[in-house]
Amino acid sequence: MKQSNLLNAQFARRLFRTAFSSWQLLAVMLIVCMNVAVGSKLYAQSNTIAVKGKVMADGEPVIGATVLVKGVSTGTATDMDGNFSLNVASKAVLVVSSIGYETQEVPVNGRQFINVVLKSDVVALKDVVVVGYGVQKKVNLTGAVSSVSTDELEGKPISNVLEAMQGTTPGLVIQQGSSTPGSVPSINIRGLNTMNNNDPLVIIDGIEGSLANLNPADIEQISILKDASSTAIYGSRASNGVVLVTTKKGKAGKVEISYDFMYGVQQPTSLPKIADSWVYAELYNEAAVNSGRAAKFTPEQIAQYRNGGPNVNWVKELYNRNSPQSSHNVSMTGGNDQLSYMASLGYMDQNSMFKGPDYGYKRYNARLNVSHKVTNNFTLNLTSQFARNDIKEHAYWTEWIIEQANRMPPIYPIKNEDGSYNYPAGSNSNGLQRLEEGGYRQNVNDELLGTIQAEWEVYKGLKLIGSAGGRVWNNNLHENRKAFEGTGDSENKLTEQFYRSKNITTNLMVTYNTKIGKHSIGGLLGYAYEGFSEKQFSTSRLTEDSKYDIFVGDLSGDKVSNGGSASDWAIYSGFARATYNYDEKYLLEFNIRNDYSSYFAKGNRSGVFPSFSAGWRISEEKFWSVLKPYVSSLKIRGSWGLVGNNRIGAYQYMQTVSVKNGISFGDKLAQTAEFASTNPDLKWETTRMANIGFELGLLNNDLNITFDCFNNRTKDILVNLPVPGLFGNGAPIQNAGKVETRGWELSVSYRLKTGPVVHNFAGNISDSFNEVIDTRGTEIIGGSDVQTIIKEGYPLYSYYAYRSDGFFQNEEECQKGPHLEGITPKPGDIRYLDKNGDGVIKPDDDRFIVGNDFPRYTFGFTYGLEYKGFDFSMMWQGVGKRNKWMRGESVEAFHNNNEGPVMDFHQDRWTPNNPDATYPRLTMGAESANNAAKSDFWIQDAKYLRLKNAQIGYTFSQQWMKKLYVKNLRIFASVQNPLTFTKMKGGWDPEYTGDGSGRSYPVARVYSFGLNVKF
Repeated sequence: MKQSNLLNAQFARRLFRTAFSSWQLLAVMLIVCMNVAVGSKLYAQSNTIAVKGKVMADGEPVIGATVLVKGVSTGTATDMDGNFSLNVASKAVLVVSSIGYETQEVPVNGRQFINVVLKSDVVALKDVVVVGYGVQKKVNLTGAVSSVSTDELEGKPISNVLEAMQGTTPGLVIQQGSSTPGSVPSINIRGLNTMNNNDPLVIIDGIEGSLANLNPADIEQISILKDASSTAIYGSRASNGVVLVTTKKGKAGKVEISYDFMYGVQQPTSLPKIADSWVYAELYNEAAVNSGRAAKFTPEQIAQYRNGGPNVNWVKELYNRNSPQSSHNVSMTGGNDQLSYMASLGYMDQNSMFKGPDYGYKRYNARLNVSHKVTNNFTLNLTSQFARNDIKEHAYWTEWIIEQANRMPPIYPIKNEDGSYNYPAGSNSNGLQRLEEGGYRQNVNDELLGTIQAEWEVYKGLKLIGSAGGRVWNNNLHENRKAFEGTGDSENKLTEQFYRSKNITTNLMVTYNTKIGKHSIGGLLGYAYEGFSEKQFSTSRLTEDSKYDIFVGDLSGDKVSNGGSASDWAIYSGFARATYNYDEKYLLEFNIRNDYSSYFAKGNRSGVFPSFSAGWRISEEKFWSVLKPYVSSLKIRGSWGLVGNNRIGAYQYMQTVSVKNGISFGDKLAQTAEFASTNPDLKWETTRMANIGFELGLLNNDLNITFDCFNNRTKDILVNLPVPGLFGNGAPIQNAGKVETRGWELSVSYRLKTGPVVHNFAGNISDSFNEVIDTRGTEIIGGSDVQTIIKEGYPLYSYYAYRSDGFFQNEEECQKGPHLEGITPKPGDIRYLDKNGDGVIKPDDDRFIVGNDFPRYTFGFTYGLEYKGFDFSMMWQGVGKRNKWMRGESVEAFHNNNEGPVMDFHQDRWTPNNPDATYPRLTMGAESANNAAKSDFWIQDAKYLRLKNAQIGYTFSQQWMKKLYVKNLRIFASVQNPLTFTKMKGGWDPEYTGDGSGRSYPVARVYSFGLNVKF
């Protein structure tokens, strides 16, 4: 056995030597040259001796550690066993360093053999945070920057990084309204600042990218930049915050291989709570009688339903009871001080919860990050990523499938006894058939993202950094939709679509950092170019011959649709940063960026975005020493600055023309040229950001508290204001809006050790509130079934509807009370407030602003426990205030004169014997007109508390693992979204972000287990 182990170890060493022999040879040649250059100086010293030694760390030899003689350039590197040898003066000092470890200075003192044990560079990993174009110590930050630890990503059965980030950081609003395979939750930082795109800028290793395509196992650190001090260096697209992602890099030392595996099953968390079939029949009869119709179901039929008759929730029938998902990730790191690398492969397979043939989402990831120290002052860095998303789904739209199932009463089976699909009266389709036999739609998306960076330290503290990178995104869509003879699904459809985008980014920077006594000075000067281009083409073929499969063939006329488009834009930028601190107590920072954007016409393309920030570490003052045992650290900080936004469609300042059939001459239409409304004076939106905060550490910094309050004001918002009909054309976009957003953030963390048990507590809560300041006196009303308004003095996209005022209880109230124009209410109908007092409820006179669906008081709480090898953690997340307007079949009984639905909460309906009901009298058809009006009655309280994740794990003793040649092994079990507490009615998810119809794929509950192993 020992002989076999020895042979294995020797083989591994030979393999590693072969892999790096060329680099070692280069290093040896460089060292020999340096020895020759300085040899006369070295050997001129007296008492020269031969020193041998070994460099260790964490009980293992350090391969490729640099061993230099202080004051001269003589040096060497450790071999495969961590050994080195060097001729030095007997009184020389050795400087030993390796990536990821603290540098040590070791006096020789005449010794001929020296052992050196390196310590991990904990400060670099723990106390440094990534900011725009660099890193800073956390203690010296003056801006509002939060970090998401990679611990938050581990062990969670997630399909993308955003799911794990939810609730981890104050001010970061993430809403997972659906778990559709391949979908991405929405993300927002500190609320809404504009009427345009409010998404933050996402930068991955210096290149704009997508969090959806990122392998969570590849992430080293995530920074959330929230105020002007931290975001202004990104200028034009930083008004909504910046998410900076840094991926893992290689580490010098022995080759380390990691493998992560997870397997889980998904279940829907929120499905509509449909009333049982016998309850449905009773309530149907009641609604029919209330509406002047005859009852449909006899007592015998109702009894039959109660005693084993059909009782089918059609929506549940669309989903599998358990849908698997799994992930595999393998990575390898290694290298030496000259060359280090990290390579990884990842695979994720998420089955759809929908029934049907192999629907789901597959993601393939590959990454290679390499750092090569060419000389002592010149380094090359390469980061590269490839991701493929393969999404296969049904060929019909999800909304169509769920809508039909939501409206179907439970008295009908979804399949007949002979296995055929059921088409009840009033229905011409079957959602389950669409899933199982209706064809498929497949998206294959490829992303290639990479950067190459060169860093040259021209002089101590002075660096020249250049980088070039890009992102290429390809999308291929193939859709083959099948028709069903004799149903409403009578059209076969074939679609092919191709899309490609390219993004090129280059940066050239000069940085300088120095320390003179207690004065630390830093500076950055840079130039950037970013160019983007996209093009797409699509073609569709349609036929009503349900027996004809149109993979090939030629059709013409209105059954053929072809289209395509192309666009591009570019931004040129210059930017600078200056930092100063005195004795790490008084902190100052200045940033400025000038962007030059092709989105605007000449003369308006330039935008200048400066920011200032300052901080004071009060706890470092001498007078604080008496408080130090109680208050370990205290820093106050503040910032002010400007950032920009140009996220509108390209070419909007240019006059465009389109050809249409616009004029009729008898029975013929003549083509006309239509010129779009344009505004050549468009300019940047500008957001002024102000932030003040403090950071407090207590109990030897085991208890940490951070608080921020902020005020943002965006002016010159690009918006289409309504124009009079006499204008004869669409409204041109113009700089005409102003919005103010204000809020606060609080985060607390506490580490407590009780004997062998370590407890970790962390919590955060934040709020943001926006107010429209100026729209030049106009109101912008949008939406159809759910209506919103943009109005001065109120939040963006506030709900705009009638205000309900209980139910009419008797005929007298119906006669005297206000009523909708043209409708006479009856007892049990909803009563509405008469805003202008004229007795008639009309849209132009009596609507109110009745809420908003943007989440407020978002919070998260995490508890973790460690005991010997065991660990346990749970993460709670929620929202303290949110309104959600639900509509149609999601809340209305017998919506739109359909047979259904009837839900559990409809049972508490108004009757003369139940006047305090929560739902109006049951009606159908035209009799429902009063109650179906757009009012706040349909707006629900969507605040919630959700157990986002809970997991338990065990890490095996290293003493056991060494026998198996395993460095680390952890096994775990985890559950995602197991519990939700909410006031939402009908079973709908409180995070639901759709149009209120309920036609959305649900959020998944996932039970999983997995392992992490390192070799």
